[in-house]
Amino acid sequence: MTDTDALRKRLNEIRWQLRGEARLAALEEHLVAVEADGDRPLLNAVLTAMVDCYEYSTDSTRILVPYARLLHNLDTGPEHFDAALLRSVYWQFKWIVYKLRDHPDVPLASVEDALVQFRTRYAEAGHSLHPYYEAEHWVAYHLGDDERAARAAALVAATEPDDMSDCEACRVNDIGDMAACAGDDEAAVTAWAPLLEGGLHCAHEPHNTLADSLLPLARLGRLDAARANHHHGYRISRDKDDMLGFIARHLRFCALTGNEARGVEILAADRRAYGLPLEPSVRLQWLEGVQCLAAALRARGMGDTPLAGPEDRDWTADELHEWADAERRAMCARYDRRNGSTVHSDRSQARVEPAEPYPYVPLGLKSLPQVVPAVAPEAAADDSSLEDALVRARRSVADAEEDREERWLAVARIAEAQGAQLDAADEAEVLLAKADPDGALEAAQDLAALAATLFAEAGLPGRALLCRIAKAGWALQAEPAAFREAAPGFLAEAAALAETAPVDATRARSQVLMAQLQAGLMLGERPGTDLAAAFTEADADLASLAPDRRALLSRAQLARMLPEFETEPEGRIEALRQAFELASANGFRFETFIGAFQYGAMLNQAGRLDEAFAVAETGLAAVKHDDPPFPVAALNLTATECAINLGDARTAEHYAVQAAHWYDRAGETGCAGVARHLLGKALAMQERSEEAVVILEAALEDLPAMHEDEHWRLLDARRLLAENSQRAVDAQAGLTHILEALRLMDGGLAHPSPVFYAQSAHLAGELLERTGEAKSAVDAYGRSAAAWRELGSLSAAANPIRAALWARLRTDDADLEATLGEMGSLAAELEADWRDPGHHERYQDSCRQEYAKTLLQEARMRGNEAEETDERWAARTIDVGNTVLTIAEDGEYLTEVAVQAAHNMIAAHEELGDLDAAQAVVDRVLARLGGEHEGPANSLTGHLANVKERFEEEDGEDDEE
Repeated sequence: MTDTDALRKRLNEIRWQLRGEARLAALEEHLVAVEADGDRPLLNAVLTAMVDCYEYSTDSTRILVPYARLLHNLDTGPEHFDAALLRSVYWQFKWIVYKLRDHPDVPLASVEDALVQFRTRYAEAGHSLHPYYEAEHWVAYHLGDDERAARAAALVAATEPDDMSDCEACRVNDIGDMAACAGDDEAAVTAWAPLLEGGLHCAHEPHNTLADSLLPLARLGRLDAARANHHHGYRISRDKDDMLGFIARHLRFCALTGNEARGVEILAADRRAYGLPLEPSVRLQWLEGVQCLAAALRARGMGDTPLAGPEDRDWTADELHEWADAERRAMCARYDRRNGSTVHSDRSQARVEPAEPYPYVPLGLKSLPQVVPAVAPEAAADDSSLEDALVRARRSVADAEEDREERWLAVARIAEAQGAQLDAADEAEVLLAKADPDGALEAAQDLAALAATLFAEAGLPGRALLCRIAKAGWALQAEPAAFREAAPGFLAEAAALAETAPVDATRARSQVLMAQLQAGLMLGERPGTDLAAAFTEADADLASLAPDRRALLSRAQLARMLPEFETEPEGRIEALRQAFELASANGFRFETFIGAFQYGAMLNQAGRLDEAFAVAETGLAAVKHDDPPFPVAALNLTATECAINLGDARTAEHYAVQAAHWYDRAGETGCAGVARHLLGKALAMQERSEEAVVILEAALEDLPAMHEDEHWRLLDARRLLAENSQRAVDAQAGLTHILEALRLMDGGLAHPSPVFYAQSAHLAGELLERTGEAKSAVDAYGRSAAAWRELGSLSAAANPIRAALWARLRTDDADLEATLGEMGSLAAELEADWRDPGHHERYQDSCRQEYAKTLLQEARMRGNEAEETDERWAARTIDVGNTVLTIAEDGEYLTEVAVQAAHNMIAAHEELGDLDAAQAVVDRVLARLGGEHEGPANSLTGHLANVKERFEEEDGEDDEE
């Protein structure tokens, strides 16, 4: 071998290395040796390999130097380029224009000159100008020349691509990007559809488009699609240095859509970007993402939040924002100086400070509390506005409107601004509106006492009594016994007012009764019959006062507590139904929402899924942003569970995302984990494995915070992770999860499903086989089979037993005869259980099916015997096939095994040259299939037709001879 041959061999070895800095270093070192050797074609081959490798590196602008040499070599010595090298040079020319454009230190004249060369060289070589027009569009857009960009985009659409154009996936991305940059999000998303739907792939797609689509989808309000594309896109892009530009877009998306917590995670995971030699355009995207995240945290008053920053240390959000902003502005200034405009700075500023806020996009992952914009207080300009405000506020009390407190606070602001004096009753309403027992109990009690005095002065003793009851009731949490002591006095006062103020008196009585019940429950006492009777009487009295809205509201509130008197589930469900329907029928929003929270959960537990789902949806329709987050989360979780159990994964996904978000707001980490577990399950049901893995990994972090009774979800999440990792072509990760699930179960953690262990062990066997660990797979299948046998199901154990036998044949110590013996023993066991009349009919039938499968697999396994001949194989296949067909016909027809046996027999009869026998087999099976099995029938007739065609061809050849 000559030195040149050795160098060429070394180049081929380097090309097989994974792309990265190590491969680049090897090429750069190899270039020195090739230059010394002097072989010009080999030198060009090395330069081409370097350009290709630089294109997929962190700073692809480095291709400019080797490509300049390559182009010079082509112009001065074209004879040293074979067809493959020449094609590479033309292919790589497309990249050069973009790299020159993206490097701010390259003069604009050089960029335009490269464009001219691009067009000239492609035209002279007879290549399509499609990629040239693409490049011209992006240069024009970069410069802010909208007219030129639009003309080039039109030419892109009008020009046919050829084999020198980018792949279809990249062209689809380009078309969508052009539309997005022209401000047409709808057209962009439509153009990207083939990529977003999974139909096209290449080295950088759909990674690039998934990142590009995030903010356009958010602007269009397609939040579910934006969430899905983020989960999928970030997972397949993370840890890849040549995709940091895509990752930066995911970071900015999270920052702008209320997902700062996710952004913090991404920044921490990809902090290596600060220290990498990124090309300028990618570095700018990274700076924009970092600045957006820091700005979002500052807007929440969280400027001191630690964030992964440069210099391999954490910076506060305030510090990082200042640093990123300065770096970004400096880089934009370099582009602006080169381009002679402020287009670059203006666009970058718009990216970090959008003119319009983006909607919140719930990701189903850990989130910070949602920022709710403060509502501007009502202002008043004159006396008439105060009068109007008083009319509205008084009506809100009479009609028991939910916003009555806000109405009276508006009155207070207007009166204070005008220096107006309110009547005693109105002043009392204002004081009640200002009371905040949850935030400041003593101050609220003082306001209630003062309001009671003012109501009494205004001649409203019923309202005064209600104020004093409220004052005592607010202290119930701290002193439940104290209220019980005061209750008789309150009830006596209410009775005394029954004639003169019946509504207030009855409402006061119901408030006292509810507080008494609550006090007893807090003291660990069950309510007695006397209290139950008092509740019934109060309910009847409130009903008699209809249509008074205040009485109706009190009745709805009273009804919410009636289930506490029930001891049986059905009784509680009925009481909850009455409370829910009373609230919803009369338009009491909060009571409807809380009633649905309780009633829906009970229906769900009772398995009344359709009813529970309808109730949950009614309750959720009544939710306001400032409602207590826990019941909102629980309502969403109820809807999620019902939808999953009803098989509606898409709806379950929607509600699970909301449940996770609201549990995060409530600070309920474990419950948020439950919601994420169900969200992962819903995504898995839709075969959206990439997204499911992201969510389920997050669920694993939160689920340990749940009560140990719910820790079975850790097993379920691990199993789902294993299945979906397997679908996402990550068998090793799936194996890690399923082995951990088995370890937890071996340690005593149980799953509600008795078959979960057996199924999980079987999955472990499959993944072990896929990762090349056949011997361990045998053990895993054995554990699965043992678990099924322990559950008393030989038919279920048959599958892992057969899988273990096949896996054993792939090990170093394979023993075919012993394995065949075990397969035969399994068949004998299955036949015995099938024919045993002592077994349940359904179990017998499952044994019949597995017996037939085992016979087929045993016959296939015997094909590995050393002494096997074609004739022996055919005879045995026909014999076993006839047996299997007879078994398939003995009861409900076993379509799958019958069709498989028939295909085997067709092949065997072909080997023996007996077409009539093959036809008879097909006729026998087709007679049993019927019209509902069109696919299997067509496969059999097609197989037979192919056999006949081959026979005819062979006969024709014989005739010619």
